[in-house]
Amino acid sequence: MPYCIVGDEAFPLKTWIMRPYPGKSLDCVAKKVFNYRLSRARRTIENTFGIMVSKWRILKTAIVAEPNNMVKLTKAICVLHNFLRKQSAASYTPPGSTDTVDENGQINEGSWRAEMEKATLQPIAQSSRNQTKAALRVREDFACYFMSSEGELSWQVDYVLRTS
Repeated sequence: MPYCIVGDEAFPLKTWIMRPYPGKSLDCVAKKVFNYRLSRARRTIENTFGIMVSKWRILKTAIVAEPNNMVKLTKAICVLHNFLRKQSAASYTPPGSTDTVDENGQINEGSWRAEMEKATLQPIAQSSRNQTKAALRVREDFACYFMSSEGELSWQVDYVLRTS
């Protein structure tokens, strides 16, 4: 399976960007499982970036800097974030700061989301929705993998059937 960026409906489907199946085409369990697994991955990413934006003020607005400096800044923030999560998790990300999912599948939003509402981030420009057959095939391959004995979670089918 290729490495991919996990996106939502705002992103185009590419061989290297995975987005969910549209709601109108959820005609089988494999597609529902794929969307659920993609959403779990996206939630992890949203928590990570949300926490970083809420902790590092420079990320709250557009940054004017040379591209090389932006790369260094981004890497430094990621390293510091990981270090603080590992060394000082109780103070850097106390309980309730990240999204959680209860036993009924209800998502409880983390406190970082309230801080994000204050940020003035600019939306990403919408790009073409043209998808290639290769991109559709990669998404299908992931959907099949998530249903295979190697890629499945033992409870995923029960969960998506219960929540749909």
